[in-house]
This record gives sequence, C-alpha cells and structure tokens, in this order.
Amino acid sequence: MVRFAQRLGYGGYPELQREIRQRVKDELLSIRPAKVGSPEQAADVAFEEVERYLGLTRRSFPIESAESLVNALDEAERVLLIAEGLGVGPARSLGAWLESAGYTVQLGVGGPDEIARALVGGHRKDIAIAVEIEDQAPIVARALAEARRAGLRTAALVAAPSALSTNHADFVLAGHASPDPGVGQVVVEAMVYALVHLLRRYRPGRFSEIQARVEEMRQRIAGGTR
Repeated sequence: MVRFAQRLGYGGYPELQREIRQRVKDELLSIRPAKVGSPEQAADVAFEEVERYLGLTRRSFPIESAESLVNALDEAERVLLIAEGLGVGPARSLGAWLESAGYTVQLGVGGPDEIARALVGGHRKDIAIAVEIEDQAPIVARALAEARRAGLRTAALVAAPSALSTNHADFVLAGHASPDPGVGQVVVEAMVYALVHLLRRYRPGRFSEIQARVEEMRQRIAGGTR
C-alpha cells in the first residue's frame, strides 16, 4: 500500500488515507443546500418534518402503557383492529405482526360496515384496538366507545394525544404528529414497529413457535414431509 501510494504521488499511505477520508466527507457526507422550489428541496422538507416528529414521539413514547398493552394482549382471546382512512395501513401492519406471533386478529377496517362486522362478534375476552390518524370523521372513536360499552378492553394507537379515540381507551399510545396527516401515518407506523419490538423482546417464544410451525407446514405443502 505504501508503494502504491507513492506511485500515485503521495508521500505515503497515511497521506493517501487522509485525502480519501476528506473526499468522502466532502462528497458523500456534506449537506448541500437544495435549490428553492426544486424536487430536492421538497424531499428535504418532507424528511425534516418526519424526522422532527419522530424524534418528539420517541422522547415521549409511553413505555408503561405499551407494556400494559402487551400484557393485555396475552389475556385476550382475539384482537379486534379498528381503523379507517390513513389508519388502515398501520392497522394492517399491526395485524400481520400479531398474527405472526400467534394472536387471533379480526380486522374491522375501511368503513362503517367492516367495523360493525368486527364489533358484532366481539366479547369480553377480546381487546379492541383503534388506529386513528385523522379525527375529522369520528367513526373509529364511536366504534371504540361501543366496544368499551360491550365490556371489551380497549386501546388506541393515535397520531396525536387529542385524537377522539383516546377518550374511550384503557391503553393509549399517542404520537406527536404535525397537522399533515401523512406525517401522522408515518408516526403511527413507527409506534407499531416499537410495539412489535416490545413483543419480540418480552414474548420471543410466540414468534419462534409460530415460525417453526409455519416452516413445518411449508415443507408439507412443498412435498418435503408427510
């Protein structure tokens, strides 16, 4: 390496190494101001806003409520997930994770009909979780109120503490979202991810057991075993 550096005109390898490091800093790690009104500026603004509100949510994440929700999930026979609008995506994500851990999930997402069907079959041993991004339409909050009235335990994953669903929830995981609903959706997805990490930390056996059973079934379907 020393001879190679000298052949390139450097006094030695340390000198070559210093220049490479400086070029990496200058070309890859430096933040170049985006031109006003350019696509780059629009993307930068979006990332900065998401970063800001994710940071606020991270610092205020209600860990005790999240741990209580994990315990409540253990006691539930079924998990009823209620959402509409932008909340449907995070609700489906949470449902998929919970199913992969062996929880029985009933999705009531999309609109009043789907939500009503999920609630009608609910009973006291179930837990209803509302996922709310926007509070302009109070359908999700009303549904959670009905679930609580029926004796179900309730939880709310919401973009902001002011969400209507929090008034009817035993457990609340609230983010700090900007007025932009798109940012709220990202914040709630992040809280879903944080909740799943808690589950994987405190209930690792649930995930590994289901994964083993899935692998066994996969091999049977593929014709590997009988």
